[in-house]
Amino acid sequence: MDPAAAAVIAKAAIAAGSNKKTWTGTASVIAAICLPFILIVVCLMSVASGGADHNRAAVRLAFGGGDAGAGMPADYREYIAKMQESFSELDAVLDGIEEMAEGDPPDRYLVKAVFYSLHFGGDSVWLDAEDYTRFADCFVDYEERTRVIEHEDGSTGEETYTVAVAVTDKVEIFNRIKNDYGKAVTYEQQSNAVNVWYLAKYDITAPQEGDGFDDWCGWNAPEETAYYDLPASEVGSKVVELAMSRLGDPYSQGYRGRGSYVDCSYLTMWCYRQAGIAIPGTAAEQGRYMVEHNLTISRENLQPGDLVFWSYKPNGRFMNITHVGVYAGNGKVVDASYSKGKVVYRNLFDNDKQVLYGRPQ
Repeated sequence: MDPAAAAVIAKAAIAAGSNKKTWTGTASVIAAICLPFILIVVCLMSVASGGADHNRAAVRLAFGGGDAGAGMPADYREYIAKMQESFSELDAVLDGIEEMAEGDPPDRYLVKAVFYSLHFGGDSVWLDAEDYTRFADCFVDYEERTRVIEHEDGSTGEETYTVAVAVTDKVEIFNRIKNDYGKAVTYEQQSNAVNVWYLAKYDITAPQEGDGFDDWCGWNAPEETAYYDLPASEVGSKVVELAMSRLGDPYSQGYRGRGSYVDCSYLTMWCYRQAGIAIPGTAAEQGRYMVEHNLTISRENLQPGDLVFWSYKPNGRFMNITHVGVYAGNGKVVDASYSKGKVVYRNLFDNDKQVLYGRPQ
């Protein structure tokens, strides 16, 4: 295969990495044209998502330095090098911010992860110094303070000075990037940013499902959905029994389905599967299934066995759903809880985060 053609395909693949619809279409074309190169291209396509093991190398290179290697396409090596240069520019701006900081300074890993999700593999990475300053300023508030100073003659007075205070609410950060930096951040890019942040800072992938996302305080973006007056589910009580039978089982996304390990969506899928009803395997896709099959109900009509869906953070999935549980009646729910580390029976919680209710038939 011509190296120039490979580089063009790689560039298209990288650009598609944060867009799942484009990703699917591009992958089909690439597979038909150049099957021998599919492993390299798939690796490149996934770089921006930060979600698989082979993405770790790209993140480590961008954040830690180093050469991508002569064996990789020229465009890919150029993107890594440019990202490293951009991070140097950001570090210079952040150094100045830290000198003005009171309390903890902005998280450099987070600043760079968001930048990475917005600009890796794109022409817009070629920015000037003012752009880097405007971007970094989205992560900090500047406040004027006064303090008492002593003059050389022994008298005292007041002076005004400016401090930098880190913004910790990620929803606010993304709003500032849209309004002050002039670039709207899609849900997919927000999800990619969090994944890259986890990989760069903790060397693990970010949890995608669960009820323990305190970092996203204030996040709530429910979409309008239709409600249907559905008959009570004939298997509802059986589903609750099945869910209760898993109380105390350990929570794990990575090991779900092995032994007694479950996560939130595996628990609901397993319960309904035992009752003879097939539903998808992730919380977001279960929610999509409810909507597309007219199986949504209002909160006021919840009955035992119904599914309750929460959105705790932008994750790029359907309605940004991140958690699901089984309504058990009397204001209770059974769910595989990320924050509790196991399957629990508890009060129906976080009303402001609930975005959907469904009744599989």
